[in-house]
Amino acid sequence: MRRRLQTLALAGALLVLCGCSGNSQEGTEAGDYLIYYSALEDRYAAMAVGYESLELPEDAQVVSALLEAVFQGPDSQELTSPFPDGVRLLSWELKDGCLHLDLSEQYGSLTGIDLTVADACLTLTLCQAEGVESVYITVEGNEIPYRPIQQLTREDVLLSTGQESPPPATTSAPVS
Repeated sequence: MRRRLQTLALAGALLVLCGCSGNSQEGTEAGDYLIYYSALEDRYAAMAVGYESLELPEDAQVVSALLEAVFQGPDSQELTSPFPDGVRLLSWELKDGCLHLDLSEQYGSLTGIDLTVADACLTLTLCQAEGVESVYITVEGNEIPYRPIQQLTREDVLLSTGQESPPPATTSAPVS
């Protein structure tokens, strides 16, 4: 029971750890993006998410490349994929600034802090793409009913260190 309360408290404190803005590439060079992953396994990590830097070619389809990178998983041993085994992207559509992701049923098994971190990783990663202001995630076409916010924006971000936004991207971004 105590562990469940701690998990709920942490989930509330991290409050959907997710968000975006129209152009959140402040501090990045053209083609440099941050790919967010879970840092929950690192008990010394300052935040529940960490990131790795990715440079994309100028002609890359940014949303597709970011999706591929986040689902591929991190190179760093300090970070882990926030997604259960078998999670697949079924479809995505960008309309009026909202990126709708439809994911396979395995994503629906996430709850509590694990869901919060997975949502955060997707949202923080994808909102760097030009024109993406929010992310809306469904599982096989259905909303996750116990998620407090369905459409995630940068303004929803609350990091465990008290920062109001993720750290700015640099060409040599730290892992956590």
